[in-house]
Amino acid sequence: MKIVALDFETANESPLSACSLGVSSYKDGEFIENKVMMICPPPAYRRFIFTYIHHLTLDDVIAAPDFAYYYRELCELFKEAILVAHNARFDLGVLNSLCDYYDLERFHNLYLDTVKIARIIYPFLDNHKLNTVSSYLDIELDHHEAKSDSMACLLILIKAMEDVNCYEIEDFLKQIHLKPSYNR
Repeated sequence: MKIVALDFETANESPLSACSLGVSSYKDGEFIENKVMMICPPPAYRRFIFTYIHHLTLDDVIAAPDFAYYYRELCELFKEAILVAHNARFDLGVLNSLCDYYDLERFHNLYLDTVKIARIIYPFLDNHKLNTVSSYLDIELDHHEAKSDSMACLLILIKAMEDVNCYEIEDFLKQIHLKPSYNR
């Protein structure tokens, strides 16, 4: 089973302001890909107010392609994959909003949320934010850099599987009593 972790950064509160997407993939015990896709938001969504979080500005992405440019690549990458995100509702919301905006078919993958997984496996942590869980698991993280965040998310899943000594995703989910959600 292929697992693809994703992480969006947005310029502002709108999901249509996505300015970068990190993707990290894993299959059959091997890391396949870890990359960032810089995205130029549509003109009406280019107000960068979250620069203080991710340090990206309009100048960083103005020459980048729009989300639709990456769609075919994402179709191939997400094919037969379980998607994983830390606070998946946010990232899948951005993904779905972008697909709708560009009149592209949504991705109908199963997905997991590593926040939920971390709450089950590591209930003793003060919180289950990406930087907190990453720190506990000794995962290197450049927080709010999409490529780093997606890799950290993927590593949280893998380390959680190791911590319960279960290396098949279906068995792991059964063991921790968690069902994947289905992106609609």
